[in-house]
Amino acid sequence: MTLNKLYETVERKIGTVFESYGRFIARHAWKVVVVVVVINIGLGIGMMKLKSDIETDNVYLPHGTVARHDMKTVKNLFPDLSGSNFNILQLAADGAWAKVIVRSNSGNILNKTVLSEIKDLNDFIQNITAETENDKVIKYTDICARVQSRCAVDGEMFWDPDFLAAVDLKQVTYPRFTTSSTGTSDYSSDLGGIITTDTDGNYLEQAEFINLDYVIRTDGQEYQSNAAIWVAEFQTQIEAYQTKNIEIAYAHFNSMDEELAKNIKGDITLFSITMTLMITYACVATLSSRITDQVGQRMWLGFAGVLAAGLAIISSFGLCAAAGVHFVSIVGVIPFLVMGIGIDDMFIMLSGLSGAQDKKTIEDKLAATLRASGVGITITSLTDLIAFLAGAASNFIAVRNFCIYTGTAVIFCYLNNVTFFAACLAINERRVDDNRHYLTCQRIKTKEQITEEGGTKRQIMCCGGRPPTNRDEAESFVDKFPRWILPKIVLKLPFKIGILVLFVAYLAGAIYGCIYLKQGLVFTQLVADDSYYFKFSDWDQRFFTRQTPVSFIISKPYSYSDQSTQDLIDDLIISAQSNRYFDTKFEVSWLEAYKTTSYFQDGNEKEFIEGFRRFIQDRKYAMFENDVVLDATNSTILNSRVYVMSADMEDSQEEGKMMLESRKVANDADIDCFAFSPYFVPYEQYVAIFGQTMKTVGLALIAVFVVTCIFMPHPVLIIFVTLAVTMIMLGVFGYMLYLDVALSAITMIHLIMSIGFSIDFTAHICHGFMISSGETRDIRVKQAIDKTGAPIFHGAVSSILGIIVLIGAKSYIFRTFAAVMSFVLLFGISHALFLLPVILSWLGPGKLNDKKSTDGQNATYGNVNGEAGTKMEEIK
Repeated sequence: MTLNKLYETVERKIGTVFESYGRFIARHAWKVVVVVVVINIGLGIGMMKLKSDIETDNVYLPHGTVARHDMKTVKNLFPDLSGSNFNILQLAADGAWAKVIVRSNSGNILNKTVLSEIKDLNDFIQNITAETENDKVIKYTDICARVQSRCAVDGEMFWDPDFLAAVDLKQVTYPRFTTSSTGTSDYSSDLGGIITTDTDGNYLEQAEFINLDYVIRTDGQEYQSNAAIWVAEFQTQIEAYQTKNIEIAYAHFNSMDEELAKNIKGDITLFSITMTLMITYACVATLSSRITDQVGQRMWLGFAGVLAAGLAIISSFGLCAAAGVHFVSIVGVIPFLVMGIGIDDMFIMLSGLSGAQDKKTIEDKLAATLRASGVGITITSLTDLIAFLAGAASNFIAVRNFCIYTGTAVIFCYLNNVTFFAACLAINERRVDDNRHYLTCQRIKTKEQITEEGGTKRQIMCCGGRPPTNRDEAESFVDKFPRWILPKIVLKLPFKIGILVLFVAYLAGAIYGCIYLKQGLVFTQLVADDSYYFKFSDWDQRFFTRQTPVSFIISKPYSYSDQSTQDLIDDLIISAQSNRYFDTKFEVSWLEAYKTTSYFQDGNEKEFIEGFRRFIQDRKYAMFENDVVLDATNSTILNSRVYVMSADMEDSQEEGKMMLESRKVANDADIDCFAFSPYFVPYEQYVAIFGQTMKTVGLALIAVFVVTCIFMPHPVLIIFVTLAVTMIMLGVFGYMLYLDVALSAITMIHLIMSIGFSIDFTAHICHGFMISSGETRDIRVKQAIDKTGAPIFHGAVSSILGIIVLIGAKSYIFRTFAAVMSFVLLFGISHALFLLPVILSWLGPGKLNDKKSTDGQNATYGNVNGEAGTKMEEIK
């Protein structure tokens, strides 16, 4: 009883505030409308400063990670020699490039005709010219990474005369081959598809694919700027390139960003259709059930509710843009989200207005409307806001910026609903009170008066009407459906048992999905299936090994002439190669190479370094030049590095584990070092996304708990709402597995969004139950459905209409949004309208004792036992 008294006190105090506020809005409706519109449009001007960030690596990969820190360290320790002595193993970042994968139509590239055509393709690419803004003509040779004064093309060995001669003799050694011009190189990672060797595995007999990598130098801003211009021309010309014996797939370093932006723009039309459907539904669903009554129609209120959400989108985008928050592609779904939240709040307020039709004055109607609906929309808006504030702390820029934009939009959506839309309710009620036509706003007569005056049927239908006198007359046909059908289901014992059984099965499927949920974003998913980049990435993933070169950076000075130091380095490499995540044979070590030559001197450190300097002057060993950094006096080795190769990883999860294992190897080593690869930057998402998501979702669930404690301070309701939201989130997490949707920065955003929709559904039904005055739990469940069933139903249906269209989108962002939101809406409405009513009918709290609180609320929503047609006998 004490808990009920606390709930009554909170309900009464908050309700009184909203009641007073409603009277204020009723007195100053037009002023409020004008002020709100001016403020929203004024803030919207900030969109003139809108800037976008489409760099995929920057937006969808985590910041503040070990990999990004190590990348900066490597760039500081080792100079960029991409313009003079490039070595692909020494890359500190993914850099700039153009790549071509070649597939032999015959299934084997070891054919001189095929190799000749590949050489022609290479000549074509290297002769592609582009024009800069300064009218300067550039070719690949002007911007290419260089080694020994020639362009470093990974794959150039395949048309080298020595390799062609070996093909004729069927003596192509594998996995290493030596040419007089390029020296010895391991080319196994350049081959893909079906690969066969002789019985001893020493000679290559067949290879289906080869990879050609045109690396661009990064040792100057001019080269990077020109690279973007050249690869754009590369893409244009390679699209039209004709082949005979080969098939090609291609991409460049800007492909991902460009294709993602193209995808988003291509789906804008589709997205516009979804918005149109939602708006249309909002207007149609607000039509009065007295369809021919020209006074009671509320279609314009549906439009006003949509306009309130639209203004919120404009003002929030303008404010965020003015504040310098970059627009990222995922922000494109915000209009749909905010429109859904706005429409849901609109229907809650309309439901309150329908129940206030027995009030005599407009002030009384608005006071009762906001008293009834204010708490509900405040709870949902606050939880939405706090959830997005939690996401704003993410180290994924996509998540952070999305949450900032959306959190701001939620604030304006709420403010617009309790100001602009509330004022529109008052204005509409003035029109109704004056008996004015809903289209022309002209005063009209009632149907009875027109009939008495001998009017035609057309006049009666089109020009007659009167204000509604009760809730039943004010509502639409759709409003009546939930309260008619749902009690027949959730209040019958056989159906209750069936509902519980179904939810147990639902939980089992969700838990299984959570256990085996995949993590990480595969960038191929972000582009359309018919994109050239999709073809390239698909070939790369399916036909080539997933091996990653890893360097161990020794970042402190050591005496390398000492045998103990050399042993420490050997032990480090052996430790890595003995780990199951690494190749047992691959090793690139300047120290081992140096020790096998005549240049090697180990008498003392000075002689050791002098011998090393002569060693790297030899063209055969020049590739090791940037693996060792000497001090200014050439007397001490400050930093050095050696390389190993990962094993062939099965999937992205394994790549993440391999990264962690490499760091463990470095930490366990007796020599001071750290493991690094530029590919660790994307791999970080595979190990960071789960923790980030759990942290953000956990904070959001805490917010749900706290806000529920404040506005619905009853432990039973708090437990019900929190558990229901948790169950919904568990289902959304788990069932992503069955759609092959992995946990990533994009789906993390969708999960944060889903918290808002989940609380929207569950909080409304629990609040409706608590303020109902029925004598039994079953009656109060029926009253709660009567109060909130229609708004919940409308919010879900309007959103589902949009999702149906988005399923056909090309963009992965929109498709996953549709998939996750489908789960949220399905699970949310199922918990709110089926599971919670069953639980409340058995375990719901007792009714409030404060007659004023319950009477006021029930008068607002309407008498379930009277106007809604509910009878005790029906429940029994």
